[in-house]
Amino acid sequence: MTENFENLSDYDFERLVCDLLTAEWGVRVEAFPKGRDGGVDLRVLGPTNAPLNLATGQELVVQCKHRPTSAYKDLKTELTKEAQKSISNEASRYVLATTARLTRANKKSISVIFSGNIVESDIYARDDIAALIRRHPKVEQATPKLWMSSAAVMSTLLHSIEHLRSGYLRDELRRLRRSFVETGFVTRARACLNEHGVCILAGPPGVGKTTTAHILLLQFMADGWEPIVAVGDARELEAQHNPDAKQVLFFDDFLGQDGLEAKLRTNGDAELLRLIQLVESDPTKALIMTTRDYVLRRAQQSYEKLSDTVFDTTRISIRAESLTVHEKSHILYNQLYFSPLREVASKAPSGEYDKVVRHRKFNPRLTSTAISKLARDGGPSPRRRFNRFTTEPAVDSGHISETDLPGYLVAALERPEELWDHILRYQMNGLQRDILLTRASFGYATILGSELYKAVRALRAADNRHSLDLDFDAAMAILDGDFLSVRVEHPGLVLVERIEPGLADAVYKFMLAYPDTISAISKAAAYFGQIRILAGLCGYYPPRRQNVGHFKPRQKDLELTLLRATERLFFSPGPTVVNGTLFFIERQWHTHIGERLSLLVGLYHLTGASPKKGLIELITERIISNLPRIGTDPLVQAVGALRSQIPDEWRPTRTKFESDLLAYLSQAEDMDDWSTLKDVIDIVPVTDEFVEELEREFDSYAAEVIYELVDQLENDPRGDEDETLEKITDLADRWDCRLDTSDVEELLELQSNASVDEEENRSQPGARRLPIWPSEKQQRQTEASPRNFFDLL
Repeated sequence: MTENFENLSDYDFERLVCDLLTAEWGVRVEAFPKGRDGGVDLRVLGPTNAPLNLATGQELVVQCKHRPTSAYKDLKTELTKEAQKSISNEASRYVLATTARLTRANKKSISVIFSGNIVESDIYARDDIAALIRRHPKVEQATPKLWMSSAAVMSTLLHSIEHLRSGYLRDELRRLRRSFVETGFVTRARACLNEHGVCILAGPPGVGKTTTAHILLLQFMADGWEPIVAVGDARELEAQHNPDAKQVLFFDDFLGQDGLEAKLRTNGDAELLRLIQLVESDPTKALIMTTRDYVLRRAQQSYEKLSDTVFDTTRISIRAESLTVHEKSHILYNQLYFSPLREVASKAPSGEYDKVVRHRKFNPRLTSTAISKLARDGGPSPRRRFNRFTTEPAVDSGHISETDLPGYLVAALERPEELWDHILRYQMNGLQRDILLTRASFGYATILGSELYKAVRALRAADNRHSLDLDFDAAMAILDGDFLSVRVEHPGLVLVERIEPGLADAVYKFMLAYPDTISAISKAAAYFGQIRILAGLCGYYPPRRQNVGHFKPRQKDLELTLLRATERLFFSPGPTVVNGTLFFIERQWHTHIGERLSLLVGLYHLTGASPKKGLIELITERIISNLPRIGTDPLVQAVGALRSQIPDEWRPTRTKFESDLLAYLSQAEDMDDWSTLKDVIDIVPVTDEFVEELEREFDSYAAEVIYELVDQLENDPRGDEDETLEKITDLADRWDCRLDTSDVEELLELQSNASVDEEENRSQPGARRLPIWPSEKQQRQTEASPRNFFDLL
């Protein structure tokens, strides 16, 4: 049993009280965030049975005050403010739970403060909470942080920690005793250990696999298990094996971070498998190991015995995106609560921390690192540093207000390169890095594995490097998981999904740090889409960013390389994009003719290079011959690109192209044609006479559309006449045409009235009625709002 509550955050304490009162009263106790609900942390609504005996509509509220080191006078000041809230008078029963030590006189004083609305028996002080814990041991068992703080367990735990061989691990476990959060990963891992005796925690850097392992280690140590930690290799664990003792074996990064030789020496795989089999057969032993997914896959390709099924059945995959919002909130809350920034954090606007925990790149290590750095810097103080990759300012802890801490954490999540830089530089072989960098050049859409292989082969062939299909498959197997997400639909169809967002940013930062990688990929690129992504990365696309770029001074060689690649790939198909479940979009050159021409023109203007002879003639001829296949937006963008700062040599060809284009578009037959024509003549200079002639033709066309609408409404309405009227009216405004739509509007109104009458008749008794479902918005409004755990600060 424990009376040491210092290791609990105030949210930990609130959860404990909720569980204790649920067990004590035998009812469901609801939890609420502080601040927004007028002082209601927990609540029970009637009707309930004994012992509460609440009638229907009656409400019992609980206020929690976690003040384990506060004097009564400080607590009294807080409670005086709570007593002024209306809830203390409105509630049928008001309960106070606190970790402060209270005397009998203190409880009487509190009852007076609340004007008798709280009775002394409903004030649970430190000793009362301890008594509840003794009465409900299952609650204590379900709260590891609590029972690990008991005197006996603490003595055992601290003794075990002090005798650990690793000083770093000693420090980590001391720190973790207070701040850890038992996530679903801990529960799954403990179940795996109960079943197999072995658990391998695998995942990318910073997601919490080592923290999860440390929590498990603490739990075993608190239960009296002796910790055995490997520093070098598995033989250290086997050498310390004691058949007469309960031992938990821990091997962090058991395969290393950047290679296999450091921890798997000669016959190392056989020794590791023998150790696992020994632990599996001995109920007094447990083995916890961590590794990175890609390192494990690499090891399994090199060491036959690591392909044993035990490495699959005992592996728990740790992913930040698998954490619930609640778990992320609790993790971040405890990180802040047990840091020197607690007071600063409490002043942030309510709800701002949601932006952190819901961030697509949320990573516990990044938030912990950012908090530690800011704390080391002495909190918000003037300081500025620069990112080593570019001249852009890095995460800046200076000049932030006390209320801008969430913004600082969001900025840290936006720059995850520190987690990945060492891996990209030193922990990959050439083929693995080529695959990852080339995949980044395709952007975020899911692509075909065959097309990625084609682009990587071209990159390697440029330097006379060649790889077999077997090499590609082996490299992809290692990258799959931590770096890429690979789906094998069937043996002939492999899909490569987007790179994990945090890693993608780090890869792009890496490429910007080494522009020669961008040049190499550009020279060997197999698809125009790669060039567009790389040009955008460098700041050369869209054209309005031409002269900005990320490189200072400008990389003229790179600009010229991108230009020549754009010329070479101008008519190449784009990579096949996979949307949804095997829905393929094969992007031909004309699909994005506008952005291709915009990039080409922009790079000519940026570099001042002479255009490739005959290219503009070929481009314009192909546009004219493929006009029926080209959409309005890409066509208008292409016309606009040719109206920007093009090479002088292109001007005669542009004139001919615009003349041919207008001649084709002037034969407009439907509203889409007339809309496209209007878009083009808004860009291309034409004579007033030409515009006036087109306006007269449009008047005739619009009148014909109105006539057809009237005829349709009078004879056989289809239901889309209202939409057609809106479209032609909007188009007429663009063409400066005045339409008489009164006949159509009158007929539409008559049709609407008839529909109303029919619906009323159907609603009469005996008529069949369709079920009326609430709208999506109404459903959302009826759902309970997600709890914002940072209101607890």
